[in-house]
Amino acid sequence: MARINISVDQSVFEEFSSQADRGNKTLYAFANESLTAVAKIAAEGGSPTDLYKLWKVVTLLKQIDVITLPSDFVDELILKLYNLDKANLLRMFQDLGSELVGVLKIAAENLDELEKLAKDFVPILPLKQLKIERLDDSTIEVAIVGAGKKIQSTECSLEFLKSILNGYGYTTTKSELNIGTIRLWASKRASLR
Repeated sequence: MARINISVDQSVFEEFSSQADRGNKTLYAFANESLTAVAKIAAEGGSPTDLYKLWKVVTLLKQIDVITLPSDFVDELILKLYNLDKANLLRMFQDLGSELVGVLKIAAENLDELEKLAKDFVPILPLKQLKIERLDDSTIEVAIVGAGKKIQSTECSLEFLKSILNGYGYTTTKSELNIGTIRLWASKRASLR
């Protein structure tokens, strides 16, 4: 087995060494395990940054006890419930957004951090694009592509999003939706400016 010296920044070495000790592994064993994982990910088109983002996403999903289901299946469930009791279903999505805000704020204290966190989730969600644009000091525009394959699921996603933004101190002032796409404008509430 070949031994090779690799140069890294001092701070990277110290953290790496600390994590090896914490895992009760030699630096040699921890380096081989880490580099093997990163090499496999890179060989399949990924990057070390992708690995870190995925770890953050999985950690957050564990905290909220998520069950992953195919999006077509979820869209069909939503359609059936929407046709039976639209008002209650929309309220359920509002409540879900309100309940998740507390957990999200652990990982993302403000809207800028939430946008970065949401971008980490894009690879595992049916979302294709999420963009938050600041129009002025108190107004934002949010654009989402991939928010459901039916207008009913897109409408539910809108209610969920409005509740999340509300938890971050924003009130929705206008929204537009089409199948799978949402655009909304929201203003920061006066007491939070």
